[in-house]
Amino acid sequence: MSGLPRAAPRPGLGAPAAVLALLAWLGLSPALPLPARADPPAAATTPGAADAPLEEIRLTGDDQLLTRSARIAPGTYRLPDAGDLGVVRIKGDDLTLDFQGAVLAGAPDDLAADQYRGWGVVASGCRNLTLKNLHVRGFKLGFYFKECDGLTLTGCDVSDNWRARLKSTPRAEDGSDWLFGHENDANEWFRYGAGIYVERSRGITLAGNRARRGQNGICLSRVEDSWIYDNDMSFLSGWGLALWRSSRNEVSHNKFDWCIRGFSFGVYHRGQDSAGILVYEQSSDNVFAWNSATHGGDGFFLYAGNETLQRTGVGGCNRNLVYRNDFSHAAANGIEATFSQGNRFVENRLEECEYGVWAGYSYGTLLLGNRIRGCGVGVAIEHGQDNRLEGNDFEGDQLGVKLWSSPNEDFQKTVYGRTRPTPSRGYLIAKNAFRKEASAAIELAGTVDVSISENVVEAPIALRYDGACQGVRLGRFEGRVEAAAPGPVRGEVAIPPVRVEPPSVRGTLDALLPEGATRGRRFIFVDEWGPYDFRAPRLFPSTVSGAGEAEVYALGPAGAYQVLTVEGEVEVTPAAGRLPGTLRIAPKRSGLLPFRARVRIGEATLEVAGTLVAAEWEVRFYKWKGRGPKRPPEDWTAVVAAAPLESRKLDRIDFTWGAQPPGERVPADYFATVGTTELDFPAGAYDFRTRSDDGVRVWVDDRPVIDDWTWHGPTEDRGTVSLAAGKHRLRIEHFELDGHAQLQLWIEPRR
Repeated sequence: MSGLPRAAPRPGLGAPAAVLALLAWLGLSPALPLPARADPPAAATTPGAADAPLEEIRLTGDDQLLTRSARIAPGTYRLPDAGDLGVVRIKGDDLTLDFQGAVLAGAPDDLAADQYRGWGVVASGCRNLTLKNLHVRGFKLGFYFKECDGLTLTGCDVSDNWRARLKSTPRAEDGSDWLFGHENDANEWFRYGAGIYVERSRGITLAGNRARRGQNGICLSRVEDSWIYDNDMSFLSGWGLALWRSSRNEVSHNKFDWCIRGFSFGVYHRGQDSAGILVYEQSSDNVFAWNSATHGGDGFFLYAGNETLQRTGVGGCNRNLVYRNDFSHAAANGIEATFSQGNRFVENRLEECEYGVWAGYSYGTLLLGNRIRGCGVGVAIEHGQDNRLEGNDFEGDQLGVKLWSSPNEDFQKTVYGRTRPTPSRGYLIAKNAFRKEASAAIELAGTVDVSISENVVEAPIALRYDGACQGVRLGRFEGRVEAAAPGPVRGEVAIPPVRVEPPSVRGTLDALLPEGATRGRRFIFVDEWGPYDFRAPRLFPSTVSGAGEAEVYALGPAGAYQVLTVEGEVEVTPAAGRLPGTLRIAPKRSGLLPFRARVRIGEATLEVAGTLVAAEWEVRFYKWKGRGPKRPPEDWTAVVAAAPLESRKLDRIDFTWGAQPPGERVPADYFATVGTTELDFPAGAYDFRTRSDDGVRVWVDDRPVIDDWTWHGPTEDRGTVSLAAGKHRLRIEHFELDGHAQLQLWIEPRR
């Protein structure tokens, strides 16, 4: 397909050229500098400013008031904000303030980021203010602008401002880390901090600004008719750009990459409502074009808002154009757009996401010419109406398109459910390519009035639908159909012409990841402070537990690594290599094997330590009959006495199935798991820890250690047992109701 964002290969670990390309894009390598930033239109200045140089002044203390145009003398100003009112306060119209690269630091360099307080620069009621070339760090809010029509902010750095200390670890998610952006009419977002926060302003320009190592980059509340371009707000633990009741804005040529939390590769991928671009609560008629928001919780997250869902039943985030952006490698959704009308998603790149597009309860939506590859589901829409999917390129997804409805009496009683109908109906699916889809190209359930024509299909099943689907029409169509009665109607399908012109936008920054750059979810590394930004040498994770064989990533800006020493009965390979590299830590025998290894990365010597559990588990899966929500199996003895659906020999209990079935013969819901092994323990006390959804029980030598036989979301349970030296029998049991499914077990010597 033509006109898509450029493609980049996916090299594996150990590809220095790819790393150098990524580092150049990050601005960390002199070999390939960042593209030049465009100068934004200058705002008006005070009379005479064009005829004489601006006066140069110094910042002298907290609560400094600036009322005329000036240059600020370069240097570092260490000025905490004692009263949460702003260290620098600006009043007046038509001002120009050039900080000439000065740094305004609100906290000591060794203070933890979740302890930052105060606001750096505050301006209220200033028309046509131009502010440039300032680095603000160590504050809860870097810049706060209110009622500043005509604001221009350019060349500023808001790195190293407030961020929460995350409780999730590489081994387990903590639900308290989820973000809640659904209320902000009283500036509730303040609690999450921001580099730049603009409120109730029109005609603003934010261009050429940068952020790293914070939580939120740019937050706009009730901002209209404005331009946000050539900014780089990446490697943040919340949102790169967030809009609240903000409409008719142009967002173009920005980088919002690696804005993520709630992710551990191969363990969990929740995202916790982090996003590269967040569009909430009645934000309509915006243009988002040529941005990169890869490796986020969501790439692009649009939600109508609680006004629509809970108070009025109407409105939404409507008629937005999302054009030629890259939203690949999202933990959850490349694009999420719900309860809204008339949005157009055109020629975007969506690769390796849980869902390429999730558009529940959307209507009048256009998905045109997008590239969707390697996702769990390419496009998923529940209860959508009058949507059009045309010319999209699907490849290597588990399922291409899924459209469905299901009864929900509680939702129908809500304001939204009473105000507008929510059937799944009225689709045109035409001229798409479905290549190498694992299960099916198109799956319908409870969906009516669907026209399908001129699609190219390479999948075991081209179309599958249930008996609740009515009015399925097939035009030119090839492929296997699994249809419940009544069958499809075959004949001509009208495909009215559609064309979306490229928007005319500001900005020159080539924001997309460069050709050959390292990309993919395996390169998302999140610790207690957020995503790793590839600047400093790092072993990730630095602590290993509970795996038969472990992988540890050697990371850094460039160069090589070398394994110096290894303690314990494990083997660490390879002994040396280029960055980024993968160290494989394998047991030399069965049992519990503590180990420690020292690795040199560049000039730094780092350490990884932990305990491998080298066992052979016999894992069996069973089916059981559901008894209703939140109710575990009634006769567990009968469940496990039946013939198992599948049996496997595995070296660990480490399953994060999510919504996927555990195997070809095991369903996604209402299944049971039983794992048994015998393991040699040295004498001592041991901590057993599980992460499960739903119920879990663990025994050692028929003694219960963990018992949480309940319906629950992902939950961590712990138990401790003292053991004599020798072999001991282990047994773990688990049941799954519906929704997310997970089962993990770790064993460690008690410290």
